[in-house]
This record gives sequence, structure tokens and C-alpha cells, in this order.
Amino acid sequence: MKSILLFWLFWWGLSVNIPQAFPQEVLSQGALTLEECIDVALKRRPELDVATLDVLNSEYQVKEATSYYYPRLNFSTGYTRFMGPENFTANVDITQVTAPLNEFLPSAGIPITLPLTLEQEFQAGKTNWFNVTFDLNQPVYTFGRIEEGIKQARIGRSIAFNQKEKKKEEIIFEVKRGYYQLLFSKKLLDLTREAEAGADVVVRMVKIDYETSIPEKEEKGTTRLDYLKARNFLAEVKVRLSEAGKNVKLAELGLKMAIGMDPSLPLKVTEVPLESLPHDRNSGEMKEWTLERNLDIKNLRLGVELFDSKRKSASKEYLPKIGIQGQYIGPEDRFGTPNFWYAGIGITMPIFDGFSTRAKVGQAEVQFNKAKAQKSLLESALVVQIDRLNTDLTEFRERVGIFKMAVMEAQERAQLAADGYAVGSTEYDELLLAQRSELEVKSGYLQSLYHYYRTKAELEFVSGAPR
Repeated sequence: MKSILLFWLFWWGLSVNIPQAFPQEVLSQGALTLEECIDVALKRRPELDVATLDVLNSEYQVKEATSYYYPRLNFSTGYTRFMGPENFTANVDITQVTAPLNEFLPSAGIPITLPLTLEQEFQAGKTNWFNVTFDLNQPVYTFGRIEEGIKQARIGRSIAFNQKEKKKEEIIFEVKRGYYQLLFSKKLLDLTREAEAGADVVVRMVKIDYETSIPEKEEKGTTRLDYLKARNFLAEVKVRLSEAGKNVKLAELGLKMAIGMDPSLPLKVTEVPLESLPHDRNSGEMKEWTLERNLDIKNLRLGVELFDSKRKSASKEYLPKIGIQGQYIGPEDRFGTPNFWYAGIGITMPIFDGFSTRAKVGQAEVQFNKAKAQKSLLESALVVQIDRLNTDLTEFRERVGIFKMAVMEAQERAQLAADGYAVGSTEYDELLLAQRSELEVKSGYLQSLYHYYRTKAELEFVSGAPR
């Protein structure tokens, strides 16, 4: 009977070899590769549409800032009805006429004194007035105010563009993480299914061997305790199989969400060869790459430039503004003056504004210094993070190599334990321990591969390395 058990164990050992985490062949027709998942996500994720609108808004802000170079010409028209013409009283000086008479009349015996002024009342202005008006304002020289405004708008546009690129990188990282999670979850599920099948075979064989064993005639017999141990191990594997199945469903749902896919639709992905563990950049190169390409660093540098420009712009409020103003009213004004217009150049010089400009300059200075400090802190934090990720990556690479060798040894151990149990030289406890060890080592191998590629994806995301 044990020879039959040996055959089954040998067959199961052949079927459960070193786990090839991601064979190159495609699982099924229409399965998505990692690059295809990323491309789908970049087309379907709504966050990118929002980021695109932010970029478009910043483009219009640049155009708005540039528009202040040009004149402002306003047109207005309307009809106005007044209560009536305006009443005016005018005093006319007639001294030159009445003064000689006032000297002559008394001498002529005429006791009359003529007034020196004559008061005259008259009306002017239309009751119904229709007008067309044009107002013109043209800045001539603003001491750099417009230039600084354009510079700030352009910096804002660059920040918006970088924010969109960062959102793309975040989506790519999410897709990579979800993709690797799904592949490893599926492989772990396959491994657990194989372990369940093998454990089930062993349970049945131990049961048969226990029921047909004659301990008094054999040096060692299979006991019910051995059978119960086998049953317990099978139950343990079934629990792990249930958990592995749940993890596959959750990983598939996570990847669907990452690529912007309807959760109710089926998703298939291709497996990729990942055991090569590529990583050809040292820590120093990654740090230089990060400080040069990290989008958060880029935006903080732009923020320093932005607040520096705001600081300069605020200080220009101490300086005057020079501009041209003009107005045309036609076809005539209310009092009948045809085509009334004027034009002139003026200067506006702030004298005292309650220390408002001084406060604005102070705020801009504080924001400028804060942005510089934040940039410095982020650079230091990113350097530390790159060191940590590189250390993790090296450790996971070593762990994969250790587990790969351990898998082969665990398989050999399980085979030797099966052979020994078949000939009666090994107790079932040793076989059970070998089975359990083989399952744990293979699971650890897969987990190490997953952690390696997840860390590699995070390192690419933080450093801004191209995908």
C-alpha cells in the first residue's frame, strides 16, 4: 500500500516544481499586457480630464496677463430723459455802459441810478438725449508690473502641467501595483490549489494505509493520529485556498478601478517574465535623477520662482503708473456740442496707502522663504526615501535568490520524506513537516517577487524614471 502512496507523492512532487512566477505565454486571447493596462488607464481615468482643464485654465491666465499690454476700449450707448432743460442765471457786467450814464444823469437832473450788472435767465440742455460713448485707457509704462504678471501666469501654467504629469505618474504607479498584485495573487492561488490537491491525495492514501495497517506485524504502522494530522493540514490548506481566491477577486477589482474599467466587466491580463529582477541604476544615479525629474521638486522650484516674482511685483506698488486716457461722446452731448472728445496722458503716484504695500511685500517675502525651505526639506526627504527604496530593493533581490534555492531544497526534502515514508524509514510527522515547509517556502518566494516589483515601481514613481 505504501508503494501506491509513494507513486502518488512522486507524481504530486513532479507537478509542483519551482514556481515560474510569470511565464511568457499569454493566458488567453484578448488579455491585456501591463503597457496596455497603462494606456487604457491614461485614456479612461477622469482625473486626467480634470488636470487637462487646469492646464487649459492656466493657458487662459497667461493670455489674460498678456492682454494688459493692450489698450482698453469700451463702448457704451443709451438714451436718457431728463426732467427738462437746465435753468441758468447769468450776471452780465454792463459797467462800461451804465457808469458814464450814472455820472451824467444826476447832472441832467434825472435822479436815476442804473445797475452795473444785468441778471439774465435762460434754459439749456436737451430733455431727450441719445449718446454713443467710447472710453480709452492705454498703459504706457507700469515699471514692470505687467511683465511680472505674465511671468507669474507662465509659472502657474508650468505648475499645472507638472500636476497633470504627476497625476499620470500616480495612475501608472497604481496600475503597476494592481497589475503585479493580480498576477501574484493568481499564482499564489494556483500554488495553493496544487497544494490542496496534493494534500487531499495524501489524506486518502494515509486513510487507506491506516485502515489496512497491521501494527503488530509491522515495525511501524500508520495510526489514526497520522490520519488526523493529514486531515488538519488539508483543512489548513483549504482555508488558505479560500483566502487566496478572495485575494484574487480583490486584486482584480483593484486593477479594474486603477485602469478606469467597469467592475462588472471581465478582465484578463497577460503574465510576464519577472524573475530576471532588472535594476541597473545605483543609488547615486537615482538620487541625481530624482532631484532633476521629480515633479514635486519641479513644482516647488517653480513655487520659489513664483513667490520671488510676487515679491518683486508687490514692491513695484511703490512706483507710479503712466497711461493714456481718452473719451469720445457723439453725435453731440446734451448741450449740443457735436462730437465731444478728449485725450491726455497721466501719471498715478501712490503717496500713502495705510502701509498696505508694505504688508504685501512682507507677505510675499515670507511666502518666498517658506517655499525655499519646503524645497530644501523635500529634497532631503526624497534622498532618504531613495536610499530606503534602494535598500529594500537590494534586500528583496537577495531574498528572492535565497527563496529560489530554498524552494529546490524544500522540494527535495519533501521527495525524500515521501520516499522514506513509503519504505517505513520516516514517520509521517516528517512528511507533514516537509509538505508544510514546501508550501511556505514557495509562498515566500512569490511574495518576495511581488515586493521586489512593487518596490521597483515605487522607486520609478518617486524618481521620475521613464516607464
